Amino acid sequence: MIDRADETKERPDEWGRDPSVRAMRGVFAAMEAAQKDFIRNLGLSPFDRRLRRWREMTLAAFDASWARAAGAGVELSEEDAGALYVRCLGKVLSREGMDVPSGIFPESDKMDKILRGVFP
Repeated sequence: MIDRADETKERPDEWGRDPSVRAMRGVFAAMEAAQKDFIRNLGLSPFDRRLRRWREMTLAAFDASWARAAGAGVELSEEDAGALYVRCLGKVLSREGMDVPSGIFPESDKMDKILRGVFP
């Protein structure tokens, strides 16, 4: 029987050498870190059952926002991606009746402009 764990130890992470894969991993890490802080700051449990649905809605909004930014020639850093994701999450939570304090996000004309088309 082949032990797949041994097989992966012998092969290096070939995907990890690809610059675009590395960039996306950084974006996802920034999104996860920003989301974790945001949820904690709102006092929500990370095990709240509603989060799954909210995250699905947020991902759709984030994808639309990311595409909108790219189409407008706006470059987003990893930090920007995390900020954009939690802003989308905040908008989703507000629309779902959650209290999201208005001053929880730093001012950003760039983020506001991107989100205006997704959250009119």
